[in-house]
Amino acid sequence: MRTLILTGASGLVGEEFIKLFSMPRNAKLIIVSRKHLDFSIPKGAEIRIVSDFFDRTLLRAALQDGQEMICCIGTTIAKAGSKESFEKTDVGIIRELANACSEMNFSGFHYVSSIQASLDASTFYLQCKGRAESEIQFHAFKRISIVRPSLLLGNRREFRLGEKIGIMLSILFPFFLIGPFKAFRPIKAETVAKCLLYRAMSDNEDTLILESEEVKSFTTLSINF
Repeated sequence: MRTLILTGASGLVGEEFIKLFSMPRNAKLIIVSRKHLDFSIPKGAEIRIVSDFFDRTLLRAALQDGQEMICCIGTTIAKAGSKESFEKTDVGIIRELANACSEMNFSGFHYVSSIQASLDASTFYLQCKGRAESEIQFHAFKRISIVRPSLLLGNRREFRLGEKIGIMLSILFPFFLIGPFKAFRPIKAETVAKCLLYRAMSDNEDTLILESEEVKSFTTLSINF
């Protein structure tokens, strides 16, 4: 039985990933979080609290027995309060996780990034996402998945104004999202979660960078493990 570690469980994709374990799976789910979740977790799943992801001793203790990292950690500059705090979360914590997982011989690292993430992006937010991707790819994991979703659809517990506006516009004016703009069509968080689970349960030894439209190919797949 494969052991999956989930970080970023309180976010939209993280919560959808947990829901996939509402039925028995041939995998063990361990949730590593800085605080207790305000929703129930499936029977058989385990939660481990780490107050500080930069405390390497605490972090490594929480990651014990893990084989595949599912990283859904991500915030916004507005919620973080500053660019520095945002960078600490969206780059710093990812770096710590990648380093720890590599040292502990994890087989795979699967990360939720963002559409247009790049070291050369025009915005600080997307540059940080690109840097986080680089931190992961620096290590020789057998499997690496970098998922770059567009606007996420789902019942997010926190309110994100920009995301809500983007989704509303895409619904009102879908005819604009064709051709080169097709990549910006919203995607269900559940679909992203399915993609992560498939990749984590795969025996493939490769690195995949999946753009939003490519992730949608996982929509119709049935999960039978």
